[in-house]
Amino acid sequence: MINVSHNELITQCTKAFEGLHRQCGESDMIANMVVDLEMVGLNGVSHFVNALHFLALEQDEAVYVEPVIDQQLTANLLGCSILCHLPNLLDFTLDNLANRSSIVLNITQCHHRWLAFSELIKLAGKGLSVKAQWLNSSDYKQVIYILNAGELLPELYIANHKATPSELSSILDLQSLSIEISKKTLTFPFIKEDYQHLSSFDLQAAKQHAWKHGMSIAVEHWQIIKHAASAILVESNEISPLSES
Repeated sequence: MINVSHNELITQCTKAFEGLHRQCGESDMIANMVVDLEMVGLNGVSHFVNALHFLALEQDEAVYVEPVIDQQLTANLLGCSILCHLPNLLDFTLDNLANRSSIVLNITQCHHRWLAFSELIKLAGKGLSVKAQWLNSSDYKQVIYILNAGELLPELYIANHKATPSELSSILDLQSLSIEISKKTLTFPFIKEDYQHLSSFDLQAAKQHAWKHGMSIAVEHWQIIKHAASAILVESNEISPLSES
């Protein structure tokens, strides 16, 4: 393990994304999505390392959003990561919320949904309440994220069991992300005992520890990010002095 500061991680993640030379996505915003998740102890770096492989291969173009039907918007990412698209999708959703009390954004065929964490927090800062849910494709365990207007960190509920057939039927698919945005306070669902509750207090404690002591990152993950970041240097050195003669 290697210990890194907030600023060090932001810098390297920013450069790593810029090294992909993509049109979609803003490097500074994406770096913050990664680091904000890592700061609260939810493996932001691990998710980003996994995302780098997807981002290097996936389509680099804007996403089509279907018109609002019954207070719901649907965007199919066709197997892409949410990293490059979520901020714009949320902006579009807020535009459609203007004359409504609530709206649901359903993002289908998407990856790296944990990295939505801090973009959803921004909505609470705008006086909106948020409920997001998805099913981890790796273990079929449901995740519920609830954050009411004005709150700084969400309440997270993670199932300790694989989803039952009835639970699966209420979720769009294994690669979907459902985000409900409301102008009213959202009530907390009845959570069974077999759900792990990560409270906002737990997340805040992890965040304070990270600010004070830094974050412990796996050496191999740090090397992967630095290697991706080095692509910028390679590009800048492609024109050598010899080529000018």
